[in-house]
Amino acid sequence: MTILEERAAVDAPAEVEEAAAPEVPPPPDPGGAGAGDRDDDALPLAAVLRPVLAAAFATAAAGLVAGGIFGSWSARLTGLLGAAGGAGWTLVALRSKRTALLQGVFPLVAIAAGGIGLVLRGESPGAMPELVGDAISAGRLFRPPVPFDPGWTVILLVLPALIGFAAAWVGAALDRPKLAVAIPLPVVALTAITQPDDGELIAGLCAFLPILAALAVLFGGDSDRAAGLGGEFELKRALRGLVAAVPVVGLLVALNSASFLFPEPRYNPDDQPQKPRAVPLSAADDRVLFEVSTASDLTGPWRGGVLDIYDPDDGFWKTSPRDLQRFPADGVLSEERIDLDQLEVRITTRDLGNSTVFPTLGGTTRLRFEGTRPGGARLDPRTDLVRMESGRVPADTTYVLELPPYATAAQLETATVGSGGAFATALEAPPVPAMVRQLLAGAPDAPWARLDLLRSRLLSNVAAAGPGTPVEVPAERVVEMLQPESKASPFEIVAAEAILARWAGVPSRVGFGFDGLNDEDGTFTVRPRNSAQWLEVHFEGFGWIPLVGAPDQAESTLDADPNARFDPTIEASDDVAVEVYVVYELESLQQLYERIRSQLLRWSPLAIGAVLAYLGWPWAAKARRRAKRRRWAAGIGPRAQIAVEYAELRDLATDLNVADIWSTPLEYLYEVRDDEEHAELAWLVARALYGDLKDTVTDDDVAAAESMSASVRRRLLRAQPVQSQVLAYFSRASIRQPYSTEVPNVAQLRLPRVPRPRLRRRKRRLGGRGPLPGGARA
Repeated sequence: MTILEERAAVDAPAEVEEAAAPEVPPPPDPGGAGAGDRDDDALPLAAVLRPVLAAAFATAAAGLVAGGIFGSWSARLTGLLGAAGGAGWTLVALRSKRTALLQGVFPLVAIAAGGIGLVLRGESPGAMPELVGDAISAGRLFRPPVPFDPGWTVILLVLPALIGFAAAWVGAALDRPKLAVAIPLPVVALTAITQPDDGELIAGLCAFLPILAALAVLFGGDSDRAAGLGGEFELKRALRGLVAAVPVVGLLVALNSASFLFPEPRYNPDDQPQKPRAVPLSAADDRVLFEVSTASDLTGPWRGGVLDIYDPDDGFWKTSPRDLQRFPADGVLSEERIDLDQLEVRITTRDLGNSTVFPTLGGTTRLRFEGTRPGGARLDPRTDLVRMESGRVPADTTYVLELPPYATAAQLETATVGSGGAFATALEAPPVPAMVRQLLAGAPDAPWARLDLLRSRLLSNVAAAGPGTPVEVPAERVVEMLQPESKASPFEIVAAEAILARWAGVPSRVGFGFDGLNDEDGTFTVRPRNSAQWLEVHFEGFGWIPLVGAPDQAESTLDADPNARFDPTIEASDDVAVEVYVVYELESLQQLYERIRSQLLRWSPLAIGAVLAYLGWPWAAKARRRAKRRRWAAGIGPRAQIAVEYAELRDLATDLNVADIWSTPLEYLYEVRDDEEHAELAWLVARALYGDLKDTVTDDDVAAAESMSASVRRRLLRAQPVQSQVLAYFSRASIRQPYSTEVPNVAQLRLPRVPRPRLRRRKRRLGGRGPLPGGARA
């Protein structure tokens, strides 16, 4: 039986009217007003405003605290705008006739808002994926406050918007306002632990005040009682709440001053030596890193960091613990040799990428900034490096380096080396192998001569091969490189030089950064292709001296002779040197695990998107079907329109698994709880389709059917458990088996099936069992 089938009138009109008025009073409408009083299926404003506001305040806390990671009020306001946009869109969707459509397009709207944010920051929306990826990669390298790159604008707009939309929808549409306030709290907790030191109090206030406002809105009374109390009572209650919040804010300030809310971490990675990680030059864009201007013949090496701790247990060279101090007012980095005649080198930074270190020269005694000194510039006295405490080195910063001329080989022949506590770490090395002991036994007593002998042996035998990626260099590997015709990477060669220097009794470390200059129309520049590693040794009276050597020569080369460092016959590789080092904590390195995790992270967004698209297809298909049915019915007439509205109700019941598709509209009344509006709708459908109203249906009857169908659908949905409501959105039951096949439906989405061998072919392969009685075969 179909609902459009012509039938005879079932009863007289008087009897229909009498049956259409059940004695059981109708249940209260969760929306706060009778659905029959509205001409659409939108929820009343009074029913959704309070949970939406509570969700908006809670999400605002998440957006503000997340923006605090960048130490920027523009970032906080961006997160706040995203939270407000998400909650506001929920309010618009619930008040619209096209709720499902607005709900489905919101992710696209959020991404479009992120694109608008990029335009406002002078970037192209087409570069959104690249900018977001760069922002995330850079954010992992810095301590808060993290630079507020354009890609973070997209993230701070889209993520709070999605969270705000989800929280507001749960609070208003699913009638779970307490859960709506709880949804953004994990984000608040996670982002609160990564606040900069000077932003912890602001983060506490940004988290506490909006959540307090959310709780005040949530527990301030339901809409009916609040409306009865009047605006004056609401105002007085709000003022009392503000007065009560003042001492709580004072307590929050006191706890922050006592480091109670944001205690010092029990483990700080900067307090421990860290393994380096290399980024090959092939991964770096060719760009000008900085420009150099000097009257001297110095062309480097430009220090970007040092590895001065050798761990004999694993053979790794590591960065030293970082203990930053305020940048000295006079710019003095080292008192050693400051009384000698100084050379001057002027450097102007351009695009150093995510580097936190100002390029300097080994042995620099003073650094003078021209103009305003960048905020956050700090001195690391152990390495004499000047670095940003947080964030990257700002572009277009000019500073002058002062340093004495480098020592010559003749001067070092009579120099002594430092010893004692200050150089104990710089002399740590594995036990001296027998081969090296034999070489040292025949070497002179002078430290420089001993070092020169070992380096000459190494550089005359080893050949550079492979990328300059930091790897472990145990004592056994150093012995291998001392053998004729051996091969090693540039990093291994420099690391071996440093170990040999320590075996010779000379404090040493591995320096990395850049070496050489590029003459570009009279401007001397340094680019990523100038990346290099070198040996640094310390001699009394001369400080730390960089030694740049080539594997195909035996003589030591000091930086004072720039022409000796460059061999035009050697072809450079784009993976020869280390560009930057980033410290990180890692207990053990499992290469397979790292590769698998990298691929999972790379493809997981696509996989998750495909799964979500597959799961969300029924919701979009049913929204499209509803619009398709209404257009079809509008072209036929009022009876078809009433049939479509009732079919929507019965299809929802099918998705909720509370339906019997074979029951007529009147029979279905006995399968659900008594409801006056449902009964009126069922009698209207019965009379309009195959009763006394089939020839006299009016547009008013159609409007009444639309209103009653929307109201009954909403109350039928809310009467089910939350899990049933969620499953109904993803259910394909009403698409596979709709209530009526006479109204339009949508095609089912079917995944491709793997072809299976036919049973007949399988029997043919296995053979039969022989004839059965009667001539049949098994």
